[in-house]
Amino acid sequence: MTRKEFLKLTTIFLASPFYANILSKEKKQMPALFIGHGSPMNIIRDNSFTQNLKNISKTFHEPNAIIVISAHWYENETLISNSEEQETIYDFYNFPDELYDITYEPKGNPDLANHISNILENSRLEDRGLDHGAWSILKHLYPNANIPTFQISINKNLSYQQHFEFAKLLTKLREHGILIIGSGNITHNLRLANRYAQKPDNWAVVFDNYVKQSFSKKAFLNLVTLRDEPIFNIAHPYDDHYIPLLYTAGVTKEDDKIEYFHEEIVSANISMRCIKVG
Repeated sequence: MTRKEFLKLTTIFLASPFYANILSKEKKQMPALFIGHGSPMNIIRDNSFTQNLKNISKTFHEPNAIIVISAHWYENETLISNSEEQETIYDFYNFPDELYDITYEPKGNPDLANHISNILENSRLEDRGLDHGAWSILKHLYPNANIPTFQISINKNLSYQQHFEFAKLLTKLREHGILIIGSGNITHNLRLANRYAQKPDNWAVVFDNYVKQSFSKKAFLNLVTLRDEPIFNIAHPYDDHYIPLLYTAGVTKEDDKIEYFHEEIVSANISMRCIKVG
């Protein structure tokens, strides 16, 4: 996506009838979140991470709708879920039966999903529910499942710069009650994880701190180009858990306050860092 194409998309987005309808409603400013979701076991755990999820949702208004960009919807194209009725997707294996007995099925928001698809070239609508990158965290944020929610896939054929620019198109939605969440992990190398480790691996600490410092300074070019650094391949053999961070960065405004509402490295090198902007 060139700069010219981005500006054209922005103009189309702001001029659309759907967006005009949003603008006619009372403004309700939403923050944006990045959540390091970690193990599916957190669905049933009561720990500092899940408590911080419960607490952070009490610090701002209840959203009108939620959009989640999850590491677990990683595709060859940009897909947008327009399901009216959501199903709980159990995209994890060999976990306790208790996890598979839990459902989280809020309504979708087909109108908003259709609108985003209309202004985003080469995107496609998909009838899909919520994967665990979404519902495992929403179960703690909004346990009543009473807020319309849908997901946008990660298109693995887009550059990091294109993901960042796509996120910018969504920024204005925050002013009208829409909560945008990136769900992944700042470090995610399960092959090197060790749940018995007594202290975090140095490389994970270095990577996590670099991301924190860059985010604090809003030096987002650092995050867009981080893939070029050798340490990136250690932190992310696959980049599906990193890209959601670029969406939270992309919807961050110049005057947004940055808050790290959970900071932890588990299993030697899995960063559970969570970020609230705005």
